This record gives sequence, C-alpha cells and structure tokens, in this order.
Amino acid sequence: MTLFKQLSIGISLGFLFLLAGIELIYIGNAKTYLQNQLTSHSQDAATSLGMILPLQMESGDEVRIETTINAVFDRGFYQSILVINGKGETVVLKQLSPTPPDVPEWFTRMVVLQAPVAESMITKGWRQMGRVIVSSHPNFAYQQLYKTTVGTSLWLLGLYVVCVNFVRGFLRTILRPLEEIESVAKSISERDFKTVVSRPKTRELKSVVAAINSLSGKIRAIIEGEVAAANRFRQEANIDDLTQLDNRRSFESKIKANLDARVDVPSGVLYLIQIGNFKEFNADQGYKSGDELLKKIGAVLSGIAHADETIRSRINGATFVLAVFNLSRAEAAQLGELVSEKVGLAIAESAAGAEISYGCGGAFYEKEVQSLGNLMAVADMAMLQSMTSGRAKPVLLDCKAETDDELGSQHWKKMILEALAGNRIALLSQPAMSFDGHTQLQYEVVGRLIDEDGELVAAAKFVPMAIRHHLTAMVDQKLLEKVFQVLESEQQSTQQVAINLFIRTVDDKAFTDWLFASLAGRPNVAKRIVFEFAEFGVVQNLAALADFVGKARQLGADFAVDNFGLHHSAFEYLQTLRPAYIKLSASFIIDLINSRENQFFISSIVKITKPLEIKSIAMGVENEVLLAKLKELGVDGYQGYATGELTRIA
Repeated sequence: MTLFKQLSIGISLGFLFLLAGIELIYIGNAKTYLQNQLTSHSQDAATSLGMILPLQMESGDEVRIETTINAVFDRGFYQSILVINGKGETVVLKQLSPTPPDVPEWFTRMVVLQAPVAESMITKGWRQMGRVIVSSHPNFAYQQLYKTTVGTSLWLLGLYVVCVNFVRGFLRTILRPLEEIESVAKSISERDFKTVVSRPKTRELKSVVAAINSLSGKIRAIIEGEVAAANRFRQEANIDDLTQLDNRRSFESKIKANLDARVDVPSGVLYLIQIGNFKEFNADQGYKSGDELLKKIGAVLSGIAHADETIRSRINGATFVLAVFNLSRAEAAQLGELVSEKVGLAIAESAAGAEISYGCGGAFYEKEVQSLGNLMAVADMAMLQSMTSGRAKPVLLDCKAETDDELGSQHWKKMILEALAGNRIALLSQPAMSFDGHTQLQYEVVGRLIDEDGELVAAAKFVPMAIRHHLTAMVDQKLLEKVFQVLESEQQSTQQVAINLFIRTVDDKAFTDWLFASLAGRPNVAKRIVFEFAEFGVVQNLAALADFVGKARQLGADFAVDNFGLHHSAFEYLQTLRPAYIKLSASFIIDLINSRENQFFISSIVKITKPLEIKSIAMGVENEVLLAKLKELGVDGYQGYATGELTRIA
C-alpha cells in the first residue's frame, strides 16, 4: 500500500472517529436536555393543576374538574393525568393508549427516554383535598431528538466528505515529489542514473531528494568520467592526429572484426587511395602543404556516407582506406567513382598546378574472405592498375574466397533449404567460465548445418549464402526450435544459455511473432536464454533491436552484446539497451599481456560496466596465461579454447 493511501486512510479514520465522538456527545446532551424538559413539563402541569383544582374539588363538581383536565390534556403532550380525592378515590383519569413513537424502532432502542411522572397536592389552606399525577408522553421528544440526530449526522457527514477530500488533495500536493522520487529510484535500480527535478518544500523529502540526486550524480559522474577516459584512449590509440581518421591499428581491428562477423556482413568493398608522388610534392611544396592535402583527403573520406558501417583510415603516409559493407557490386562501383572524383577535386584545389598522381582501387567480395591480407592484396592490385592507367579512374576487382570450393550460389541455397526441411541441424556449445576455474557462468550454443553425408558444414560456408538468399530467419527459427527441445529436456537446470541471432531477424515480423509466442509458452526456458548480437549489428539497427529486447525481457529472456569495443559508439547504447553482459572483442585479448593500451581500455570498460551491473566476458582466450591479467583488470569471465572446445550437444 502506498504512503499516500496509508496517510489518507489513517487521517480519514481519525477524522471519522472525531466526528463520531462529536455526534455522540451532541446526541447525549440533546437527550439529557429533552429528558429534563419532559420532567419539567410534567412537573409544571402538575403544579398548575394543583393550584387550579382546589375550588372544583371543594364544590365536588366533577364536570368542571374534568373540563379543566381536558383543556390541559388536549393542549399538551401527556401520557396520563390522574386526579385523586382525599379518600384516594379516582376523580378524573385522562390517558392515551400506549403507541410506539413516530421514529424508527432501532432509534428508540439506542436512545431511551423515560416518561417522567410528576405529582402535586391539591390543597386549600391547610386542608388537603387530593392529588394530581401527571405523566408526560416522550413521543414528541423522540421526534425532536431523531430530527436533530439526522440533521446533525448529515451535516457532519458532509463536513467529513469535504475535509477528507481537502486532506487528500493536500497530501497529494505534499507527496507528489514522492512519485518522481520513486520513478527515479526505479530508474537507478535499472542502471539509468536520472535525477529528481522537483524540489519539495517538506524538509524530510527535500533531504531524500538531495541524497538520491547526489548518489545518482556521483555514479553518473564516475561512469561519464570513465567513458571520457576510454574515448580519450580510443582517440589517442586509434585516431590519426592529422586527418582524424582511423589509424592502421584501428583499421585492422575493425576490418578483421567485421570480416569475422559473418552473420552481419554478407558483402563489402575495400578501396585503397594512394597519392603517387607525395614525397616529391612535400619536397617541392613543403610539409605544411602536404599536411593540408592529407587533411583535405581525410575530409573527403569523412564526408562519404553510407547506410551501413563504414571504415575510413589513413594506414600510412599518403595511403588511405575506405571500407564499406553490405552493398551490391553496382553500389560499390558507384562508390568508387564518387571517391575518385572527390579525391581528384581535393588534389586539384591543394596542389596549385603541381603534378600529382593518385590511384583508387577496390576489392569487392560477396563470399567469406578468409584473411585481410587477401582483401588488401586485391585492393592493392586494383589501386596499382588505377594509378598506372594514367586516367585517374577507379578500378574495382572481385576478391575470390580463399577456398577450393567452387560450388555455386544456387547449390548452397538448395543445400540450406534441404537441411532445414530435414531438420539437419547440429548444436554445439562452449562454456564461459569465472576465474575461480570451476563456476560456469553460461554456455553458448551455436548451430551447424549437416550435409547429405552427415558432415558438419562450417558457418563460414553456409552463413553468407543464407544472408544472400534471405534465409536467416529460417535458420534462426530452426536453430531455436532445436534449442528449445534441448532446454525443455533439462527441466532441473537453471544454467544461462547464450544464443547468437542474425541482426536481420529482428526486423522479420513473422519470425519475432513466432519467437515471442514460443517464449510465452515456455517461461522456464525463456528465463534461461540470452540473445547475443554482434556489436556491428547492434549499431546497425538500434531502434528495432531496442523494441525486440523490450519484448524479450517481458517474457523472461535477456540480451547481450558480442564482439564489444570496436565501434566508436560502443558506450552510447549501454545505458539505453542495458545488456546483461558484454563479450569483449578478441582483438583486445590477443596481445593483452604486451599491450598497455589494451589493458587500459579493458580496465576502462570494466569501470564503466560495473556500476551499470553489466558483466564483462573476455572472448578468444586461448591459454591460461591471460587469466591472471584478465582477473586483475576486473573482467568477470572468459571464453575460448581455454574453457574447452566446441562440444556437440544435439
């Protein structure tokens, strides 16, 4: 029960008891007054008759005596009037038959009025001639008392309603800041560190607001400070000071992560842009002019916008890279024309008539690229062809996958559809461990197709084709159906299970409707599941993902980010999406022991995620040498070959 309701009920009951007490006191006083009036009424009538009747009694005129009694009896509220002579004989008796009062019976039982009897002697001189006995009728008193009680009760009830409404309004005004305090407190518990805007006048509430705002502000300041430090590190370690593009180190980390993110990158193009005789230009025009030229080319690449992720980098002196993903070959060719044209204009403006040559060569792929070296080699060849052509035109070459598999696209489509139709899907798992060596934080489940020969098909082979042929939702649904079967058979287990999904499936209404209906029907399974999405996919589709995450959490499931830390907006979505945990990109782990920069960056990530109650798990941990350093940096767990190889579970 809310404080407002408790105070309202308490004050209302107190006020009700107060008014009830006033009512009882008022009725009691009125009863006493009327009872006294009845007694006085009887006594006054008896005394008056005792003074009037002596003459009639002396003469023995009973007719006149009765006439006198009738005159009094008919005008008043009397139950009986009795005249007795000196011998004790009844001279006149006037009385009314007993009738109930003209008020509700319950009222007469609750409030009892006595019919008072008064007596007066009839005397003349010293001679006693008789007695007159008068009894008042309480009916009139009952009527007056009942009317007074009803009127008073209605008035007090109206006063009660008015006062209670006033008190409720007053309490609502005073306690209104509590609603905002409660809302902010819930937000803080959900790792959203807001502050209370209103400033209550009540001293106690003002102190509570100040304390909450101070707590929230301090935590937010700590997080913002760590985010700023991490961003400064990112700027210093990954950004080229001159052009403000990614440096070579950052480029290699991002491109490798994106090439490995097969669920999100079905195609892409990498362009190399190089100034041919930049050293001569520097020697002839001066280093300042050379720097200005590089800045202009950097600005040109920064202005190239694309719907999906774009990597812009200066990898050495006068060589630039532009990598764009998820586009067709025709779009890649158009992009090359645009880049070449804008770079040519920038050179023409900066060179001031000097002879400057440049090349723009690209490598386009639609299948998996096994290595960055293969992609760079093809792009370098295209760039050399562009430069030697002498026409300053872009050259785009197709990058073939480093594989002997020459099977066509339609073959893969058919194989995927047949495997899904035949439920030929294998589930493999790998645990994520805590640093105590025996506590399993979760296990991650991945799916593999099984070919006609019963062999597992590597994800690197079928995933790009599933994306190309828009089969990702079908693959995810079949994978989840099998996962649900496995988890339902483990009814006693509460172990958390991580499942990677294609980012494109969150936009597929048919799939999400099926998924949410399935989770709603399996509450015990839903609360064990965490849906993981690669960071590259998260930043691609934040709005749709936020809606997906909200609905999944309502059903008991949760959400996490895989391959975290490479994107420039890595920290921006943490407080809005609030993942259960993040899995650090393996690119930060490979050279962790020797790289103080990576150690600092991971330490910053941990300091940011701890107050948000977001766990951190290191990926790609291949040996136990890294465990002590990761534990020292505050990471919560690790996953990789150090925890065990992928094991088939279904």
